[in-house]
Amino acid sequence: MEQTKRFYDFCIPYNKDDKIMRAILNELVELGYKTIAIDQSFDHSKKEAGKRGSEVFPEPHGIEHLRKEFADKLRILQRITILYVDANVAHAMSVSLNLRKFNLIAGQPKTDAALTHCCTAFNGDIITFDPAAGSRLLVQRKPYLIAVRRGIYFELKYAPAIADSNNRKDMIKVAQNYCTKGKSRNIIFSSGAAHEFQLRGPYDVANLAFIFGLSEDQGKNAIDRSCRQLFLRAASRRLGKTIMFVKGEGPIVFSDSSDDNHSEEEQADEMDALVTEAATEEDERENSQANKRLKVA
Repeated sequence: MEQTKRFYDFCIPYNKDDKIMRAILNELVELGYKTIAIDQSFDHSKKEAGKRGSEVFPEPHGIEHLRKEFADKLRILQRITILYVDANVAHAMSVSLNLRKFNLIAGQPKTDAALTHCCTAFNGDIITFDPAAGSRLLVQRKPYLIAVRRGIYFELKYAPAIADSNNRKDMIKVAQNYCTKGKSRNIIFSSGAAHEFQLRGPYDVANLAFIFGLSEDQGKNAIDRSCRQLFLRAASRRLGKTIMFVKGEGPIVFSDSSDDNHSEEEQADEMDALVTEAATEEDERENSQANKRLKVA
């Protein structure tokens, strides 16, 4: 099982400028985060027309140099956020090889039909929303519960709310909708920070639970336990059916069944025979002692 450490931030937008990325990653380390995901967006509704079954999703950005640089400080994952308008995205996802290279897959629906599909049939891990588009898309109770049953998590980004007051109102409205329709189950907090000054510490982020209608425990889980469960769920989705080898430490003792072919019933009969033999020997010993007394008398 892959190891990850608390705390988590699963939405750090990718930036071509390595200087900006390093500043954000260094700030994450200072704030106490250990596992993060660098996100890149792809708008499926604007894809170019091509042959059916052709690859439409991009490959992950090259971040190996950042992983090596922060190897002892951060676990860096890669995530893709797919913007789409209808269920046609399902076929493209099923035949894509590039999607398997990402650790996390998020869906960002742009229509009500896409939101329903995202909750009920989307083959990903996270459902997110666009803060700039407002709160015009609100999930219904039944699709929300189906998403929870499927292990999908709903993401709330706090950095856009810091940058703009309108985004803050929309995010609170979306969070209250999650609270009303599904009691804020399967919620995670991410930053979505494009700049280091938009980042906040894990405990400050957990305190947002009181604004978003979550309980104190749900707020803590949104940056820790729920993110860990999300990571494991995403790993199982990528690997599918696997074979696990268990390696033990120390010598391994093998028993040869040919040396002991006795069944339990035979062992029980042998034990009864030993008890009977012991009782017979005891009786003979007592009889011999009684005969000696008679002779002496």
